[in-house]
Amino acid sequence: MSTPPSPSGPIAIVIPAYNEGEVIERCLSAILADAKPGEFEIVVVCNGCKDDTAARARKFEPRVKVVETPVGSKIGALNLGDDHVTGFPRFYVDADVQLDARAIREVAALLGDDSPIVVAAPQAIVAFEDRSPLVRSFYKVWTSLPYFRENMIGSGVYAFSRRGRERFDRFPDVIADDEFARLIAAPHERRATPKASFTIHPPRTISGVLLINTRARAGQYELRQKFPELQAHGNTSAGRTLQILARTPRLWPHAPVYLGVMFLAKLRAQEKLRKRMEKVWERDTTSRASR
Repeated sequence: MSTPPSPSGPIAIVIPAYNEGEVIERCLSAILADAKPGEFEIVVVCNGCKDDTAARARKFEPRVKVVETPVGSKIGALNLGDDHVTGFPRFYVDADVQLDARAIREVAALLGDDSPIVVAAPQAIVAFEDRSPLVRSFYKVWTSLPYFRENMIGSGVYAFSRRGRERFDRFPDVIADDEFARLIAAPHERRATPKASFTIHPPRTISGVLLINTRARAGQYELRQKFPELQAHGNTSAGRTLQILARTPRLWPHAPVYLGVMFLAKLRAQEKLRKRMEKVWERDTTSRASR
């Protein structure tokens, strides 16, 4: 573990990056556009990259530190990033999202040493307006459900206070690091700030949506197996989702797409677990196009 700094130290930002050459500059430009000198301590951990991610990230030196490892592992990259930063609050940011300095400051304000909030994130905005009708239908439902709207943590950005990060040593070897981060805190200890947001760029195809949801579902199953004690901190259920859909007429035309994708993702995730393939990377590449 890295040594905690004084409270006046910089805000730490760890960005794991696996073949993110098409989007890493967009990510870093958004963070640094309005950043003050010395405000952020940013490390990009290029893990198993076969593209020019590292070279593109190095364009931002010395404001960004680039670390490379031949091991292609997001969890390994998160832990390696922890070894190269000292600041708190500590953010973990996926390379394919857009997050600006104002949003980082708003979240950091929730995570002081005396705050009851130990893990937080900005409110997410899903940029699905230019996607296909099926993809739009899926995200119209997803963005209306409790996981997204009520104290959502994860899906590309989350941050720990010093006390929150002290709840565990190294990130465990799991698929869903964001869900682990969400469940490490009780509902009253986590928060999504409505004052700031970040942008998620979803898949362009419904098959890409199925890929990432298969991985997410497999990650949920794995967490239940490895950390059953954390399940008490969850606050969503399939029954509640169906209730919301039933009483929200505007979602009725889109519900079949959402429910169909989630049903197929459940079946595929169960098959992956039966075949012990849960670590096979379900990765959508369509959302990473720079267009």
